[in-house]
Amino acid sequence: MRQQLLNLYLNTLNIKVQTPSLAFVKEIQEKHLATFSFNNIAVLLRDEISLDMENIIEKIVVKGLGGYCFEHNALMYEVLNSLGFDTRLLIGRVINKQNIETPRTHRVTLLLFKGKEYLVDVGFGSYCLREPIEVANISSCKTHRLIKEGKKYKLQLSVKNDFITLYEFDLDIYTQADCIMGNFYSSNYKDAVFMNNFVISLIKEDITLSLKNNTYHRIKKDATEEQSIECTEDLHKIINNDFGIALSIQQCKELQETGAIRSPS
Repeated sequence: MRQQLLNLYLNTLNIKVQTPSLAFVKEIQEKHLATFSFNNIAVLLRDEISLDMENIIEKIVVKGLGGYCFEHNALMYEVLNSLGFDTRLLIGRVINKQNIETPRTHRVTLLLFKGKEYLVDVGFGSYCLREPIEVANISSCKTHRLIKEGKKYKLQLSVKNDFITLYEFDLDIYTQADCIMGNFYSSNYKDAVFMNNFVISLIKEDITLSLKNNTYHRIKKDATEEQSIECTEDLHKIINNDFGIALSIQQCKELQETGAIRSPS
């Protein structure tokens, strides 16, 4: 990543360069998740999703439009590399509740630090990791755990007294070609999740904002506020004011007309 682009990213998040450490990675993750929204707006509006780094920075950092995993985690990968960390990309498979077979469509970052491997992810919406988690037979952090089953690793979310699997991955070698394929599927295939659902999220320090289809949640530690989106004006206000994404009334109307903004089944 060119120094100018790295400086733009760091300055936007008010991050000062430090000696590489896991605490530094955690700081970057937390500020990234709190500032840059995860969303599939471009997919539904049929805008091209470029994986060119300058275009990603223009979209996410400069314009504040957010994006999904192939954008967010590509950006994080380049930022960590430019800061002196040793990383490589991985492609995972999202596990859905219906147990329907799905392709590998989730990009994440493998961080190698002081002889250990860590999973870094800033592209999984409101359920996303907020810190690096060690890739081991079993490891955990405040909100997630990671377990190994054969050659696969499963990232799981802590829910009350149980865990739900979010996605699985292995440590095979993946390249930009895999990202191009996964990105094309996710943003074009008629049955892909992001072609049929609308999502936006921001994970802030004291609240998680999560919009899915026509239901908006403001999730705090001790309470959750839920709001149904009744009209285009409601959607426009939430997207612009709460998520800081500059969309016009017409664009919000177009999002609703895709049919993706609906009550969850």
